[in-house]
Amino acid sequence: MKKHWLSAAPLVFVLSLALVFGFIEAKNRSEFFTARSLENLRALNEKHEMVVEDLFAIEETESPLIAELLQADVLIPIPVADRDNRGLVVTLNPGLSGEAMLLLQPVNSLSDVELATAAVEYQEAIPEFASVEVDQDVELQSPFYDWFFEARAEPVELSSEPEDEDRIQVAVVDSGIDGDHEIFDKNSVLTGWNTISDDTTMYDDVGHGTHVAGIISKGISGIEIIPYKIVDSKGGKLSNVIEAVSKAIADEVDVINMSFGVPSASYALETLVEKAYKKDIIMVAAAGNNNKDRGFYPAQYEHTIAVAGVDSAGNKMPNSNYGDWVDVAAYGYHVRSSLPDNEYGYKSGTSQATAKISAAVAELLMDASSDEDLSLEQVLSGLESAGKAITEGKLAGVTRIQ
Repeated sequence: MKKHWLSAAPLVFVLSLALVFGFIEAKNRSEFFTARSLENLRALNEKHEMVVEDLFAIEETESPLIAELLQADVLIPIPVADRDNRGLVVTLNPGLSGEAMLLLQPVNSLSDVELATAAVEYQEAIPEFASVEVDQDVELQSPFYDWFFEARAEPVELSSEPEDEDRIQVAVVDSGIDGDHEIFDKNSVLTGWNTISDDTTMYDDVGHGTHVAGIISKGISGIEIIPYKIVDSKGGKLSNVIEAVSKAIADEVDVINMSFGVPSASYALETLVEKAYKKDIIMVAAAGNNNKDRGFYPAQYEHTIAVAGVDSAGNKMPNSNYGDWVDVAAYGYHVRSSLPDNEYGYKSGTSQATAKISAAVAELLMDASSDEDLSLEQVLSGLESAGKAITEGKLAGVTRIQ
């Protein structure tokens, strides 16, 4: 017994030291970070000249995470970063304070190699960071120039309150909406969020969002559409998507239309997809217009409805992506819909097909019992029952929704 006790003594001593240092570290821990992590974060922010933004907070003054960083003097006094500079999207490990995501944006533009190197440094130095990824450019899934369109940047006044709490709400995460268009007369366009200007000012200087929302509005009446602007005429980034989707989830919408994508998988985006799935929020995503079977995100994630595009004969559109991750297909060729300033135009792509499916999903939800939230699996089953399987080609086996 003595021999066993002596051999175990070093282990007991080590465990005791671990408990002591763990207690000291816990005393030095704030709500989100340990003292050591805060020191490392401050040093890296100074090294790379990074501005920190809480992607879940509407107002930075209301963010407990930013408040903690301010108190710890982590937010170094440097100029405001240029929004055009790509940065790093950070997902924190879920803790006592719940989920959180940050944008680390450099004051000066960094190359892809410099950003990737910085991402590794942050990941290794701060254990509270579950993921650090380089921000990506967003791709809207229909060409910009199917029509002549003169950019409109005048804001539109939208209703701030739901007209009926039982109405199905569809979030359109896109380039904004011209809510004054006559096509929305049968529905309501509510106040959403503009991630470009970080306020509720809503306009569409691209035309894509108004076109997509018009397809949804034409397909069903009696719903509420909420716009979340993620791109403008200069483009948009994954960080804009993260901010918009997190806001839509917090707003407890029923459907999120995502007629866009990014080419690479994103830990942060997949985390939000899973969060929406657990809340029975149906996410409808464009499969992409690259004529490839490779992944396109968020459509390839398991808990979205990935939508391919077909022509009037039910054949895959030449540019539509395909693969075993595609769930349904809809008509997406030369679709007529709304443009800003009460105009109309034609556009093709999986963006348009996705909008048609979002309208079909909203109709399924409207037909369901008012006290029942349909799951993603139930919605997919309903779509498959209403559609017809494609029998040949690269979309063989995929359900086509008329």
